[in-house]
Amino acid sequence: MRIIIVNTLYAPYNIGGAEKSVQTLAESFSRKGNDVIVVSLGEEDAQYKLNEISIYKIKIKNDYWPYDSFNRGSLQKLKWHLKDSSNYKYNTFFKNLFLRYKPDILLTNNISGFSTKVWCVASKLNIKIVHTLRDYYLQCPKSTKFNNNFLEVIISKLLSFPKKKDSVKVNFLVGISNYILTDHIKNGYFKGIQNKVIYNGFDFDKERFNNKKNNNTFGFIGQINKPKGIELMLESFSKINDSSWKLLIAGKIDNSYLNYLKNINDSTQIEYLGYIDSSDFFEMIDVLIVPSLWNEPFGRVVVESLIHKKPVIASCRGGIPELLLNNKEFVFTPDIDGLTTILKKIIFNSNFLKEFRFQKNFLDKFNIDQTVQQYLDVFKEIVKD
Repeated sequence: MRIIIVNTLYAPYNIGGAEKSVQTLAESFSRKGNDVIVVSLGEEDAQYKLNEISIYKIKIKNDYWPYDSFNRGSLQKLKWHLKDSSNYKYNTFFKNLFLRYKPDILLTNNISGFSTKVWCVASKLNIKIVHTLRDYYLQCPKSTKFNNNFLEVIISKLLSFPKKKDSVKVNFLVGISNYILTDHIKNGYFKGIQNKVIYNGFDFDKERFNNKKNNNTFGFIGQINKPKGIELMLESFSKINDSSWKLLIAGKIDNSYLNYLKNINDSTQIEYLGYIDSSDFFEMIDVLIVPSLWNEPFGRVVVESLIHKKPVIASCRGGIPELLLNNKEFVFTPDIDGLTTILKKIIFNSNFLKEFRFQKNFLDKFNIDQTVQQYLDVFKEIVKD
């Protein structure tokens, strides 16, 4: 089968879990004998191969590259998002690519920067479209739906109107959690479109072992910002008067925000590791904390922790509770009382973590082979139709 995958970013750009998930999916499709092309955005045009996958990196056709470190003003951002809500500047590229490559399936994922007009081009050429919901781009220009004030809500609705209209061009809709799928459908997107949940897939490449030493080493890994709950986590630890715990924080952080966080909690029991490979990180900790304030579409790091046989305590936001259905007592309300209470249970009750369950049959639903097969079954069905 000939598959074109579109995602805003692709390796070597790795901002978050979506990029990892899309790359794993693309390479797994290829290993099963499918012909795969990936299209993503970049600061310049480029074409290359990565792990046998042909990558087309297209120079962004908007006012600026949004993934650099520059802070733009509100008006400049608004102008960028206005252009992005209906960006026709990629139409010629996609039309030529579709006519030349003749794909059986167009699989779109995060499409911020491309806009939904890629669906319009494919639909006119009768190419079957499967869209995977990995963020809230269709509803919110920031893609997060987090902490919107009244004005931001109005702007989001206006910018989302053409996206909602274009959503009916899709032939099949996939949600990476029940939460994100239901959230879009109840808000009027993808009316009448077939849909299902297909969880992100992971490569269980080797047996993992829990090297727990019972020393209360907690860990956080990922993007370090307020929506991810980093400030809440630091405030919660400040409420615990005990010297036995340690907190390791992994992820890139600029000095100004680091100084701000140290004003919240400057304990010597907290260590900032910077960027670190996730496998090395999980060997260093006993418990993963996922204190997200925003509604995570999935929560990839939760499954990574389960694969590494490390217990997880996580907030009840978005799709996260679906990943801990068999460990509900380790899910907390993301406020200071909620997180502090569960931290104290772990620190002051040595038996509490023993209740955490690692069940193979539950984890199997996230195996990449199962994920890929579910996608291929969808592809075959809609191509047949």
